[in-house]
Amino acid sequence: MQMTEEQKVFLLRVDVMTNNIQTSMKTQNVTPQEAIGFLEMAKDQILDNLKQGRKDIFQAFKKEGEQ
Repeated sequence: MQMTEEQKVFLLRVDVMTNNIQTSMKTQNVTPQEAIGFLEMAKDQILDNLKQGRKDIFQAFKKEGEQ
């Protein structure tokens, strides 16, 4: 019997406008506990970059095949 690994997706979008912040989230095969863990990881990355005095606190990566 061969096990296939399900793809997990966690997307968080934050739109910041004058006097308004909107968030939307998409998950696929992700438990609520995993989603919280992902948010904690992002928070830790932001805090680490702030400690290092970096202005570009978010790092963007493209998946293969994306433009």
